[in-house]
Amino acid sequence: MTWREDDFEKNPKNKPTYTSDINIVASIPDFNMVSEVLYFLSQGKDKDFINKEIFDKNIYGIRTLRSRKRFLAAIYVNFIKFQNEDHKKVFYALFLQQTLLDLKKIVLFIQFAINNQLFFDLTSNITMKLYKEGRLSVPKEEYTSYLYALREKSEDLQSWSNATIDIIASKYLTLLKKLGFLKGSIKKEFCSVDIDNRVLVYLVYLLKSLNYSNPDIMKNPLINILPITKENLFLRIKKLSLSGYFKIYTLGEDLKIELNYKYEDIVNVIIQND
Repeated sequence: MTWREDDFEKNPKNKPTYTSDINIVASIPDFNMVSEVLYFLSQGKDKDFINKEIFDKNIYGIRTLRSRKRFLAAIYVNFIKFQNEDHKKVFYALFLQQTLLDLKKIVLFIQFAINNQLFFDLTSNITMKLYKEGRLSVPKEEYTSYLYALREKSEDLQSWSNATIDIIASKYLTLLKKLGFLKGSIKKEFCSVDIDNRVLVYLVYLLKSLNYSNPDIMKNPLINILPITKENLFLRIKKLSLSGYFKIYTLGEDLKIELNYKYEDIVNVIIQND
């Protein structure tokens, strides 16, 4: 099952399911640029203000105007698209803060998966399977093989050469390193990603905000890309319900959640309770 087989927002007509945006996003020299743009937007700054900061002031020292425009366009396409207003509220509530940097990396990882089908597929079908199997190293060949097979089935990849596939696989791993999931230069290895209670509380609110068709949060397809097993996630959410962030209702393995706070308020509540 892929992310967009469910009843979230569908791709506009004729828009490709798979793009090479992984290459552009991973090539952003300073990944703080992404968070900075999101911070501006969470403050209500308009595109003219952001263009001045990125294009004219060039606050991240990107050499050419063409590259600045390319990177900013990729940020808009892959991080600033929302399923609904609740999704937008809970997302911007986080990036309005100047703290919670580790949580922001995880949320950027999830947000990119929501808006980029290829990133979602590579992560759910390869990366998290390796991670949850306890593998230490992350061989690039796993990704190139997957992309070769995908090229046989998807028209979007028909024009991709072997060299392009190799670049996408490399850039995918580079992006995971920038997001704190991998370490190493030539040989990539998994980092241990800490899903502490405040991260987990925010993720519950984020997942609920998406209004997935099935009210059972454990059936949300994004669960497959989280660096935590479903069993562990289920048990920890049940324990967290005692903290007052939300109420849960269980029937067998089904888990339904009723939130106690507004989407726009949960980040402040997490910070106050920390």
